[in-house]
Amino acid sequence: MTPPALDLAALAKLSSGTWLEFLAQRRWFPAGARSVRLVGAARVGPDAALCLLVAEAERPWTTQVLLRTMMVDGAGPHEHVPKNSIRMRADGAEIALVEASDAPDVFVALAAGLRAGASFAGDGASWSARVGSPICAGALTGARLVGGEQSNTAVVLGEAGVLKLFRRVEVGRHPEIELGRFLTSRGFRHAPALLAELTVETGEGSAAAGVLHAFLPGRVDGWTFALSRPDMTEPARALGAATRALHEALTTDDESTGLATRAVVAADRARWVKGLRQTASAALSRLGHRYRELPPETRKLAELTATRSEALLADAEERLRGAAGVQIRIHGDYHLGQVLYDPSSGTWSILDFEGEPTRPLVERSLRQLPQRDVAGMLRSFAYAALVGGAGSDWEAATSAAFLAGYDAAASPGSPLPAAQASPLLRACVIERSFHELAYELDYRPQFAWIPLTSLVALSEAVALPPWPRASQF
Repeated sequence: MTPPALDLAALAKLSSGTWLEFLAQRRWFPAGARSVRLVGAARVGPDAALCLLVAEAERPWTTQVLLRTMMVDGAGPHEHVPKNSIRMRADGAEIALVEASDAPDVFVALAAGLRAGASFAGDGASWSARVGSPICAGALTGARLVGGEQSNTAVVLGEAGVLKLFRRVEVGRHPEIELGRFLTSRGFRHAPALLAELTVETGEGSAAAGVLHAFLPGRVDGWTFALSRPDMTEPARALGAATRALHEALTTDDESTGLATRAVVAADRARWVKGLRQTASAALSRLGHRYRELPPETRKLAELTATRSEALLADAEERLRGAAGVQIRIHGDYHLGQVLYDPSSGTWSILDFEGEPTRPLVERSLRQLPQRDVAGMLRSFAYAALVGGAGSDWEAATSAAFLAGYDAAASPGSPLPAAQASPLLRACVIERSFHELAYELDYRPQFAWIPLTSLVALSEAVALPPWPRASQF
């Protein structure tokens, strides 16, 4: 039985409590949100709709959901409807509103609209597509979620492309689109081509809503690949070279792109020091609030981290105050989950150029030190070693190969620094570890021990006064 058409007016009548219950457990929804209100919606086919919702949270947060209807009465076994759904009546029948993560086939209609350059007009907001590179004519079939619940939702559609729906929507330039256009226009071989863009017009302006990229067959994601490799040195060396190639491509003097390289000046150093302190303060504050919920062994790491944090931050701050050279646009959220490996050729492809999705859009579009991307990947190797049980020797060998590959791939006369000799790399690893700590405490507290282990190990290299044994919390 075909579900009835989705009624936008019925969506507008849903209460804040209903939306909260529906969205609260989604990984991309802001933790601690207090209320939700619908501000715009448009149909994507008769039984699906894109919705724009504003959540009252720690900071302003507009999120995007794609809904579809499913029959409950008289349409097969009840358990076919996902548990996390919104039940309502329509045309005398009970229906369920289901989020696209639980019904990925709904992405087919959206992707078809993107390929056709379609528009979706609605109440309070409207969505439109912009076609970029030549679109693959492959059939939009077999929608398959990539990675389950993430900061955004990505779906593979046969071999026709990979559609990503942004979950946090902000007015302004989006780095995924900016960098995607730039790298595609230059034929950068280590990233999939950007095929189309989805934009939403809100009452405040235009915002990026999604992207369609070329599908890369035969690849395995870097995290899965790394966990399966007892010896990761040669692939890591190739990944280092691909990372350097990305940074070299983004080192441009073309002012028309909006990405032109800039020299590091005093204001940048001050911005980075301030960002370091804010990141650490947020992490330590969360650590204090969550301390009593942590297992005993993790508490010990937490106490050491809190005791040693000031000396560790002073070390990082001193390094950042001495930063020199150039700053460029970077990936911004670089880890093994953002790269794909091709076993047949031994090469890597780099994905997801949106930057750290929990940070404000304007911050993600700033030029940064390339060492931040390098630090992100080094921390990802540490995660893989700890989660997969490969051990510290595996991490050390993999990291050394990655850094060697990065430095060996430098272009002649490049203004970018070598990674292995950079004193800034340690500062970036310290900041990344504090960022990971805040993230894990918010979303995956069972993994908080991983960044805490890193921070304790990093502090071993810093001259410190005797460490008190009393609890810091």
